[in-house]
Amino acid sequence: MSEQLSKQQIYDRIRATSKDSYILEEMQRLGFWQSGAEPTLSEILIKQEAKIEKELNDLLAQDRKYSNRESMILEMRKARMKAAKEKRAETKLNNEKKRREKAENWQLLQQQQILYLGEEVSKGLYYKESNLTLLEKYKLPFYKDALALAKSMQIDLKALQYLAYNRKVSKINHYHTFELEKKSGGKRKISAPKPKLKEIQNWILENILQKIPYTTEAHGFIKERSIVTNAQPHINKDIVVNIDLKDFFPTVTYKRVKGLFHKMGYSEEVAVILGLLCTHSEINETILDGVTYYVQSGERKLPQGSPASPAISNLIVYKMDKKINGLAKKLNFNYTRYADDMSFSTTQENSKNVSRLLYFTKKIIETEGFVIHPDKIHVMRKGIQQKVTGIVVNKKPNIDRNQLRKFRALLHNIEKNGWKDQKWGKAIHVINAIEGYINYVRMVNPEKGIVFRQNLKDIIKQHGLPYVEKISIPEKITPIVIPVPDETKEIPIEKKPENWWDIF
Repeated sequence: MSEQLSKQQIYDRIRATSKDSYILEEMQRLGFWQSGAEPTLSEILIKQEAKIEKELNDLLAQDRKYSNRESMILEMRKARMKAAKEKRAETKLNNEKKRREKAENWQLLQQQQILYLGEEVSKGLYYKESNLTLLEKYKLPFYKDALALAKSMQIDLKALQYLAYNRKVSKINHYHTFELEKKSGGKRKISAPKPKLKEIQNWILENILQKIPYTTEAHGFIKERSIVTNAQPHINKDIVVNIDLKDFFPTVTYKRVKGLFHKMGYSEEVAVILGLLCTHSEINETILDGVTYYVQSGERKLPQGSPASPAISNLIVYKMDKKINGLAKKLNFNYTRYADDMSFSTTQENSKNVSRLLYFTKKIIETEGFVIHPDKIHVMRKGIQQKVTGIVVNKKPNIDRNQLRKFRALLHNIEKNGWKDQKWGKAIHVINAIEGYINYVRMVNPEKGIVFRQNLKDIIKQHGLPYVEKISIPEKITPIVIPVPDETKEIPIEKKPENWWDIF
């Protein structure tokens, strides 16, 4: 049974259409009016009348509304406010959606790329094209982007960004800085990387830098080369010339290091990151409100203390070595270089070319962005002691006689009186200094080194090992150990690719 309509509901239906229309619908509903497939004329007329009645009612209602100005304005205002409110809600939803999408995209981008590494260095991060031809030619590994580089280093992207970030002012410092006294006087500032950065720099050395061939003239910090191989070409020569470069590592700036990696074939993005990982700016410490801040002073440079710095410096001066060697051959000189020590040798008959050699060598060095130390140019002729990187080369590789005499006297004194109050150089522990010097002698003159080694064994057998006082090493100091070869031998130098010159 259908639901009974109230009087108000019946009245509302009649107002919405017409009385006849309502009666027709009810008769059809109750079955008193059988409607066929085709509507009858009466049905059509009633429906048209209802439609016209509805349109008339709507027009009358609209006329009543617009006849009252205030009511019309209020209605329009309500409509506008409703539309505006709906628009604001829609805009808010769209903005929130865009914000979420942007945040998600930014988070995803940060997980895949390094977008910023500090002032003045971040521009190159957007250039990701590598020179695959060069990388393949020199058998260097290819890194598509920063993420690929981080994965190869077995660290995450955030850690890579943390280590490479160029901070003008920071609460952290990736280096321990201290000073060591030079044998020639003065002090050398050492910036030793902390363990994690040192690990990354060693990785760069092993996976990239050591794959590049060095010049035959370079002997410093290169496997199977030493101060002995550096001195051999100058043995028993009439004239030996030594030149030192001033501030060798600090002269190699971040821009030059980044340029080196870029010229190897790496993209600007990868070159920027590698350049930042291998360079360091001098730091001034300042304390503000009890907090220590590290403030950069000057531009980034190669740090003395990084395991990657020697290899980078050897590659940076590749072109300079070739130019100077070409000049030396033209003027009939032998040429070798051990880090910042450059050595030349020739015969007495060629002495007239010494001044020309010095003049043009200086020009080449200055052109390549380096400076000769004015107090460390030595011309040594036959008849006086000739040294190359500390090794006497007058007739054969040998150690300075005065130094050997003092060392023999030290061993004799220890053998006679024991270890107490014995000193060798400025070393804290005399036993370490003695062992180091014996290894050095053995490298230059194996026979003397073996004798000294036996002397030390006899002393230890007689007096035992010296008491080593435990000292508290400041946390900021990381000892640096440079391995010294035990044996001396002439190392065959392999022929280098002729076109390696081009990338410099």
